[in-house]
Amino acid sequence: MKYLLAFVLCSACSLPQNIVRSSAALPDFTHEEGSWRDLDVTMRDGIKLKTHVLLPRGVERAPVVLMRNPYPRDLLFTFECSVFVRYGLGCVVQDARGQRESEGAWYPLVNEVDDSEDTLAWLDAQPFAESIALFGQSYLAGTALAASTNLPPKVKTLVLAVFGTDLRPVLSERGLFHHELLTVWAAYMPSRERPASAQASYERALEHRPHLTSDEVAFGGKREWYREWLDGALPSAALWALPANQKLAAVPPRIQVPVLYIEGFDDPFLVAGLDTFARLGSRERSHLALLPTSHIGAQPGAVEMPSADGQYLWKLPVPWLLHYLKGAPLPYPETGVTSWARGEQRSQHRETWPPPTHDEVLVLQPTQARAEPCVQRALGGEASTPSLLSYRYNPLRPWPSEGGARGLGMKGLVAGSLTPGPVRQTWDCARGDVVRFVAEPQLAPRRIAGRMRLELSARSSAKDTAFYAKLVDIDAEGRAVHLTDGAATLRLPTGRDTEWVPYAPHSVRQLEIDFFPTEWVLQPGHRLGLWVSSSNYPALSAHLNTEAQWFRATEPLLAEQTLELGGPSVLRLHVAD
Repeated sequence: MKYLLAFVLCSACSLPQNIVRSSAALPDFTHEEGSWRDLDVTMRDGIKLKTHVLLPRGVERAPVVLMRNPYPRDLLFTFECSVFVRYGLGCVVQDARGQRESEGAWYPLVNEVDDSEDTLAWLDAQPFAESIALFGQSYLAGTALAASTNLPPKVKTLVLAVFGTDLRPVLSERGLFHHELLTVWAAYMPSRERPASAQASYERALEHRPHLTSDEVAFGGKREWYREWLDGALPSAALWALPANQKLAAVPPRIQVPVLYIEGFDDPFLVAGLDTFARLGSRERSHLALLPTSHIGAQPGAVEMPSADGQYLWKLPVPWLLHYLKGAPLPYPETGVTSWARGEQRSQHRETWPPPTHDEVLVLQPTQARAEPCVQRALGGEASTPSLLSYRYNPLRPWPSEGGARGLGMKGLVAGSLTPGPVRQTWDCARGDVVRFVAEPQLAPRRIAGRMRLELSARSSAKDTAFYAKLVDIDAEGRAVHLTDGAATLRLPTGRDTEWVPYAPHSVRQLEIDFFPTEWVLQPGHRLGLWVSSSNYPALSAHLNTEAQWFRATEPLLAEQTLELGGPSVLRLHVAD
């Protein structure tokens, strides 16, 4: 990923395929690049989609990689094709409906199953396509999955990165909206025409109330698809009953060809991606790579692993394509899971992920453990007499986001503002709405893996509100980095709730905050920290402490929040055996 920005800036010049080949330790090139040709492919409803074809020079028939793309083609995808053809592969890039040179109206994901099926049927019939691989990152992985409802024999494999077919956990976390993923993306992709400043559009959207009508002031007009996203917090929402979403969610068991699936621990699609991989019909013949990277494959933040560099775009995908399309040897296992855990400098290959673990239960104690740099209460020990601790949450002054996996990771490249990953944390001791807990120092390395959970006993003066928690890794000098986080609301207290659960103010509610999946090795001398508050903004929408959903409310309310410590509230760690 260190060369990605250079590729983007050099999109009009001679692109450095040889730099990629040498830096990623790829095989020598075997072919020269031919010339692009443009075609119109007609969909079942008569709409024509512009389709760009590139073959190696002098080659009339070759294995072909298909990408269906809503973004500017020169951003990255032209360069990817220029690398693939140097290995004797053809490349087909199609502009998605309503984008670039394709006809039709832009409505994200709704038309992709039909359009992808039609495009794949067209490509399957082309004499130049000897065999086919479906390929893509992010939305392009979505179009590849959308094409997989009934794969023809020519399709030999899929290479997918940072996407999933069940998008419910991507859209909402217990009713809280992922601004740094979805609102950022909507600001950049509101229609066929790009805004003059996506950042300014994004900021206008965040400031507007009610947020439901923010599209009219920020995105150039009413965008029904964005409003459907806002209203999709519940698993029973009308959004998930749409035929396009149901078809997409049902795809994984139908896929019977080997799949290379790439996910990042800092990718907001990780939960959906893990679910998709687990449900693949070809799961036992596929490979999952879990990288310490963001949605775009970068390693932001304070912890980097050199061994993961280049894996996202080149080191993993290119050998996989050459293996399944041209019969070349594969330099890594065809099946299983390879993960790059932070805190160690090498990857681990296993048959499944997470590795076998056991639960360690740490009690949130009322007693003070440390006073510097901020007051920190003890995390661990035996359960004691329950004790109450209160703070006031003001939605107009939410706790700022620092790291995590809720954003696109495209600051400076598109429109986002949050840096994902293990970002160094600010010890803002003046905030009264952040409660910190800290465990004893590690005596030996300890690997935690999977989805940790905070079982939080809480009360509020509001009829609904949010509770947010993050785990941090604190070194011997007191430097803290973001490890993982999660959130819950009083009316969606557990991941099993499919409808709103009424809440009576000041009553006790048991919340289950499921942290984002991770794998992390805590080193000797480091302490595990747990920080609890009621917001994580703008990664997640700030709850306005009303029964009305946050995007319909206009008047935020103050809320008195109370935690029950000493036994009712515990952290459940999954520690590797």
